[in-house]
Amino acid sequence: MNYWLKILLSSCAGLLTIFAVIVLSDLQFWDRYLHAYKFHTFVENPFPTIERLNPQETVRGAQQARLITRAKETERTIKQESLQAAVRFAEDSNSTSLIVYHDGKIQLEKYWHGANDRRPVYSFSMHKGVVALLIGIAIADGDIGSLDDPIAKYLTEWANDSRAQITIRHALQMNSGLEPMSFPNNPFSKHVKRQIGTNLAAIALSFRLQDEPGTVFRYNGVNPTLLVMVLEQATGKRYANYLSEKFWQPLGNHDAAVWLDREGGLARGATSLFAVPMDWIRIGEMLLNNGRTANRQIVPNDWIQQMKTPSTTNPRYGLLTWIGIDYAEERTLDAFKGFAAISEKPFVAKDVFYFDGLGGQRVYVIPSRKLIIVRTGVLAREWQDTQLPNILLAGVLESTVD
Repeated sequence: MNYWLKILLSSCAGLLTIFAVIVLSDLQFWDRYLHAYKFHTFVENPFPTIERLNPQETVRGAQQARLITRAKETERTIKQESLQAAVRFAEDSNSTSLIVYHDGKIQLEKYWHGANDRRPVYSFSMHKGVVALLIGIAIADGDIGSLDDPIAKYLTEWANDSRAQITIRHALQMNSGLEPMSFPNNPFSKHVKRQIGTNLAAIALSFRLQDEPGTVFRYNGVNPTLLVMVLEQATGKRYANYLSEKFWQPLGNHDAAVWLDREGGLARGATSLFAVPMDWIRIGEMLLNNGRTANRQIVPNDWIQQMKTPSTTNPRYGLLTWIGIDYAEERTLDAFKGFAAISEKPFVAKDVFYFDGLGGQRVYVIPSRKLIIVRTGVLAREWQDTQLPNILLAGVLESTVD
């Protein structure tokens, strides 16, 4: 055989061997990369790749889910034409669920695309708001010292470098100063491994400091990931267990699940809390009632107030929570090019705050009107952020407004 051909074949065999070793050493990562990484896999599927987002860890709910009263037709406190307009908007925006709660009762509950009241949905970044609530509980219980504790107090890997100045507040306000996240195609990039890798803690800790903490708003999924790590370190409990004990069961929710990086590994706090839509209504009700559910204070009232207080670096953002007071025609995030929240008009109510998941997953809470709206659905490239709340606000009967 020709000498150079032997060299070529030998080199190809060596490269194939190296490639095989890389793939076989982390089959779970490569399966995710091929089937669950890119956003295009989500756009047409209302229940995107949940079957491939494994392993999952159960978040135990109450033995029996707490019922919320449903308004009879004669008891509705939102005009029928507004409810019908909201349904049309939901259908036109490819929704999987729309639930409207007002003045203590469910006014509307609709499902599409095979969704129902027991099928979990992909929450995307609405999970971030839950992480913020758990931080507030941990501070109230004394497991975390304060909002201004350095993250390095709990994650000592950062104790001796410039990241030691990043506080829990910075992570909650998305102004930690860490380098931005991105979504490249390169499977060896730490940004891809942050999304679907099997050692999420190591990747999160590898992000470098780019700006002085507290000076620049930069939406970054590394921040809630670090906060999940802080919670586990501070409480000595797995995230799913802590979430269940301190929040999910007291709310009276159904069983839920979180996506782990690997078996026994870290929950992804930036996304991937799988829960039925009605459980998000119970969260909204707790927020509406300043941290109380069924006469029990689950989250301190002052923490709820801090969550919806504008940060110094973004007037539309509090503690992993969006705020509707500062009008913007278009809200975009650098990391999610091609997706935007569009607001043709400001929110009618000035006290709207909400959990925001990519492409129109929402929990809107409007205390002045006793209104909660949950919408989930297929990802919308341009989500009309104020339209659904304004449709429903226009129908709230004046006799029910304080």
